[in-house]
Amino acid sequence: MPALVQDELHTRSPLILGLVFAAYMTPSVLGAPIGGWFTSAVAQRVGMITFVAGMIGISTAILAGALALFITATMVAGAGQGIAISAATRGLLHGSTLAERAPIFSAIYLLCYSGAAFPSLISGQLSSLFSLPQITLGYGGLAVVATLFTLLGARNPHIDRTGKSTSDGSTASGSPVQGTVS
Repeated sequence: MPALVQDELHTRSPLILGLVFAAYMTPSVLGAPIGGWFTSAVAQRVGMITFVAGMIGISTAILAGALALFITATMVAGAGQGIAISAATRGLLHGSTLAERAPIFSAIYLLCYSGAAFPSLISGQLSSLFSLPQITLGYGGLAVVATLFTLLGARNPHIDRTGKSTSDGSTASGSPVQGTVS
């Protein structure tokens, strides 16, 4: 992100670089409670659609060299990420006992960090062949693919008759969720 802001948006201000970082991370944290307003599947879909809208805005801002649009779109993408991740985590933890949560979180972190590391390594290698805006468009393409998978695959967890948590194939209505996962 810093190289992108410096090269494409033509600023080297540490204040602006810090603002861009905060513009992504702060809405991500604030997006998590918003995800609680919906069922897990609906929140995952809303979060990913919001994230893709932010990525489209980021790509547009880079192509136009518009710093204000870049920061605004970064905030939208951050909020979408917060909504989607909190909803997915809530769905994965549904019905788990306290003893089962550590292995679940271990798997979540392994997948999340791997999911971030591999594209970063690949884009680093491709940076000698492609420009930063082209690499950003590639990330946007990955976001679109991930959103399509989420739109098609998001499910709400439920407890079956044996007391085990499973995923149902239904789509949620979007009504508020009562209570939280304990």
